[in-house]
Amino acid sequence: MPTLAEQIIPRRKLLLIGSETVIFSGLLLLGTSLPPLASRPVDFSQPWSEDLLRGALSCFTIAILCQACLSYNDLYDWKVSQNRAELPHRLMHSAGYALVMLAMVVFFLPWLFHFPGLANVGAETWKLIFLLALGFLAVYAWRFGFHWFFYKWNFGERVVVLGAGAQARSIAEMIHDRPVAGFEVFGLVGTPPPGAAPSAGGGPVPQHHRVLGPDTQLAQICREERISRVVVALEERRGQLPVAELLECRMQGVVVEEREAMYERIAGKIAIESLRPSYLIFGHGFGYRRGAAALKRAIDIVASAVGLLLASPIVALVVVLIRLDSRGPIFFRQPRVGQDGVTFDVLKFRTMRADAERHTGPVWARPNDDRVTRVGRLLRLTRIDEIPQMLNVLLGQMSFVGPRPERPFFVRELSREVPFYPLRLTVKPGITGWAQVNHHYGASVDDAVEKLRYDLYYIKNMSPLFDLNILLRTVGVVLFGKGAR
Repeated sequence: MPTLAEQIIPRRKLLLIGSETVIFSGLLLLGTSLPPLASRPVDFSQPWSEDLLRGALSCFTIAILCQACLSYNDLYDWKVSQNRAELPHRLMHSAGYALVMLAMVVFFLPWLFHFPGLANVGAETWKLIFLLALGFLAVYAWRFGFHWFFYKWNFGERVVVLGAGAQARSIAEMIHDRPVAGFEVFGLVGTPPPGAAPSAGGGPVPQHHRVLGPDTQLAQICREERISRVVVALEERRGQLPVAELLECRMQGVVVEEREAMYERIAGKIAIESLRPSYLIFGHGFGYRRGAAALKRAIDIVASAVGLLLASPIVALVVVLIRLDSRGPIFFRQPRVGQDGVTFDVLKFRTMRADAERHTGPVWARPNDDRVTRVGRLLRLTRIDEIPQMLNVLLGQMSFVGPRPERPFFVRELSREVPFYPLRLTVKPGITGWAQVNHHYGASVDDAVEKLRYDLYYIKNMSPLFDLNILLRTVGVVLFGKGAR
C-alpha cells in the first residue's frame, strides 16, 4: 500500500530537496567562513563548537527559506523543473523573492542569524546576497546534472504491469509521465484485447506500452529483467488472475500490488471509476482512531481561537468595506451538509449581492460571476471571506482540514450521480482540504467527481502530518490566488 510519506515527498523529489539544501547551506557556511568574504577567522578544528553549530543552523534556515521560494514557483514539480525554457525564468523569480526577503530580515533583525566568519551581519548583508545568487546559479547547474543522471541510467524501481488492456496502458502511461515517483515501466505482461491498436499514429510502440509476453511468463520476465514491482491491472480478474505466477514473484522478493494502490501513490487521489468496494473494505486506511480524532479536535479549538484573535483587525476592516460597498448583511449564512449528513449554517463574509439567488435558486459558481460584489471579488481572491468559518470550527461543526462542505441540494444531486460520494460525509468538513490545494474551484458535476478522488484519498490517509502538509500548501494557494472565483 502507498505510504503517506511517499505522497507528500516522493523519493526522487526528496533526494532533490535534500541535495539542494546541502548546496545552499554548504555554500553559505563555507562562503561566510573562508576568505575572501570572511571578516574574522573561524576555528574549524572544533566542528561541534557552539559558534559553528549556530552558523550551520542559520545557513540551514536560509536554505529552507530559499527552497520555500522554489516550491512556491512550482520548481519541485518534476515536469516544470525539467522544462529548460521555463527553469531559468522561474529560478530568477525564486531568487528575487528569496533575496528581498533575506535582505529585509537580516537588515531589520540581524540578531536572528549568526555566521562564524562575519563580524557584523547587518553591515555585511551584501555578502549573503552574493552567496545566495551563487547558490541559485549552482542549483541551476545541478538541476541539469540531476535530471540527466536519472534519465541516462533509469535510476528507479523497474515495474511491469500485469495486463494489456485499457486500464493497464492507462496506469503505465501515468507512471511514465511521473518519473518523480521513482518508477520505470519496463512493459506490459498479458494478452492484448482483440483489435487493440499497437501505437498511436502507427509509429513505434513506446517501451512502457510494449507487451513482453503472456502472463504465464510473468515470473520468468521478472527474474530475467530484474523487475522490482508488479502492478496488477487486469480488466477482468475472475478466472484470469495468474495466482501461481504472482505467488512465485512474491517468493522472489518482487512487490505485487493492485492498480488502485499505484494510482494512489503517484496521483494522490483514488480512482473511483475503477474502484471496487472490496478495496475500501479490506484495504489500508479508512479507520477511525480515537486518539487521532481527539488530537485533531484539540488542534482545531486552539488554532481557531488564536486565529480569530489575530484576525480581529482584518475582520473589523472587512466589516466596514462590505457595509460601504453594497446593501445587505455583513455575514452570509448558508446551509451546508456536515459529518454524518447533519446540516449546519456555514458562516462567511458576504461576497455576492444580497439577492444573488432569488430568481435562480442554487446554482454553481461561475468564472467572473456577475453576482460577486467589488469587495467580494477581493475577499474571494485572498480567501479572507473564509475567516468567519473559524467560528464553525470552534463550535465543532467543521475542522480546519477536511472535504469542503456542500449545500444540501448539491449533496442530494451528487449522491445520485457520483459513486461513493456519501463517503465524504464520514468526517468533518474543512475550511481547506486536499482537493482544494490540488484542484481548482469545483463548479460542475465533473469537478465534483475529481474533487471526490482527492477527498477519499484524504479520508483514507488522515493524520496530523497530512493536515500540516495541506495547511502549508494552502499558504501557497492563498499567496498566488490559485483556484479563486
